[in-house]
Amino acid sequence: MSCRVLDAPQAALQELWPLAERQARAHDRPVILSCAEHCEPVDPIALFARAASHLPRVLWLVPEREEALVGLAGQRLPLQSVTSPSLPLPARLAATWRALAQDALAEGPLPPLAVAGLAFDPADERPDPWWQPFGRGQLLLPRLLYRQQGALACRSVQAAVFPGEREPRTLLTWPTSSLPTPSAAPRSVVQHELVRPDDWRRMIQHALAAIAAGDLRKVVLARARELVAAEPFPLEQALRELAARYPSCTVFAIGIGETVFLGASPERLARVAHGTVATVALAGSRPRASSPEQDHRAAEELRRSDKDRHEHALVVEAIRSALAPLCTSLSIPGEPVVVSMANVHHLATPISGILHDGTSVLDVVARLHPTPAVGGTPREAALAFIRQREPVPRGWYAGALGWIEASGDGEIVVGLRSGLVRSQQARLYAGCGIVADSDPVAEWAEAEAKFRPMLEALAGG
Repeated sequence: MSCRVLDAPQAALQELWPLAERQARAHDRPVILSCAEHCEPVDPIALFARAASHLPRVLWLVPEREEALVGLAGQRLPLQSVTSPSLPLPARLAATWRALAQDALAEGPLPPLAVAGLAFDPADERPDPWWQPFGRGQLLLPRLLYRQQGALACRSVQAAVFPGEREPRTLLTWPTSSLPTPSAAPRSVVQHELVRPDDWRRMIQHALAAIAAGDLRKVVLARARELVAAEPFPLEQALRELAARYPSCTVFAIGIGETVFLGASPERLARVAHGTVATVALAGSRPRASSPEQDHRAAEELRRSDKDRHEHALVVEAIRSALAPLCTSLSIPGEPVVVSMANVHHLATPISGILHDGTSVLDVVARLHPTPAVGGTPREAALAFIRQREPVPRGWYAGALGWIEASGDGEIVVGLRSGLVRSQQARLYAGCGIVADSDPVAEWAEAEAKFRPMLEALAGG
């Protein structure tokens, strides 16, 4: 693979820079500048994996839809310069992008685009060195952007031009294929449970007591597992494994320095396009079985399970309540369907709506995140319970990650079936929804099934 910034976008960026800087001075805030052109398709995973690690980089890939996005050399956009610090962080991200994008200058076939990421619980102040580079939330403007839909591909160069910044910064070059072919996943991996079985049982017992007392209706509890390998984990190979095994999921990776958060999420938090919003309630699950007969029986048991249908209904109702103020109409099927992934069956209800004018995907996220599918209900009580009882902070696990165009259209997924990798170490996460009749043993087994995607990708099984 050979890929470099083309002369045309660079020249256009330099030509438009003085105009962008004048606008930045006039409005006293940064102005987004983007210049793009069509290009030949390239391998998005290789492009991400070969990028320099000292600058933020992002991969977004949905194999089944033939959609890919790679953002390199991410420039962190300042939030406090355009929004009130008193706003909750998700709302600040939405307001920041709205303020910056309204004056954006663009040339070529790609609109300006930013990448947004949020922790599961931005209010959780417990320190964790693993997640320190990511913070509680970020809005990144990729300096180099590659986007693909089927056989159509484009590249662009982007910048946030600040008042007084009269000349372009040095433009970066795209990675080349000079690195060696990725090696197979290391087989010598030691695993450590960070939440032991006794800890898990006690957490669930406390949750069941809170539910019985009426303090909670549902809470999602998460396990964490640490992996240590003899050699650094081969991230490119891991991403290829995830894409091959889970083609209907969103394979994502965001690298900040030497730390990479990656996974294959089955859950879309929100997609906004041309004034419509689409999301999905995904709650209630069963591990896949080895034989077709047992697997069919597991799916039918899930479909008829009162416990899982109750858990699922709580998520549907929370999404309905969150989206109603943003929409002129909502479409919600009366019954969930069973969606089967490679490792688990899920109950799923697709939800769509017509948005009020000017509503962006980040406005939707500010209302939805975190849903009861990953947090619980009532939301604040569930989050407080998780902060108190879970021993390992989640960081961006079960958080929100995705992209947004200048128009406000975009897509955000929930950071599930995921883990954090740093050289020879990795930390994986898996969660389960706890309701009144949850069983700790069954929930432990369900979490084991949810660990599988990352274990297979990183450790070969």
